[in-house]
Amino acid sequence: MENTLNNDQMPESILSSIKSRLVSELQTKLEYYIIEGLKRKGFEFKNQSDLENFVKTRCKRVDNIKLKECVYYIDNIPFFLHKYEMTCEPITENNNGIKMSASNGLYAYL
Repeated sequence: MENTLNNDQMPESILSSIKSRLVSELQTKLEYYIIEGLKRKGFEFKNQSDLENFVKTRCKRVDNIKLKECVYYIDNIPFFLHKYEMTCEPITENNNGIKMSASNGLYAYL
């Protein structure tokens, strides 16, 4: 049995915690996909510092708000597309606890 909860039925601290964790997980997933896109173009890094230096010096992101998409570039050559229209499912509660799911959009390697 599964119940759908309205935001006003849930304590703010629990709702805030769920939302924070979800945003963090979506951000981590986006970072993973970008790093995978860099690997597919032949760029791998020994550590986080090397990755950060590479991104700061050779990468850029162009955001098209009207289309809700970002294109990521290496040396002005596109390598990753993120269509970022987020979707969220209602918060549900069952015997396993409270659940919320969301999608951070669509991705494509260029």
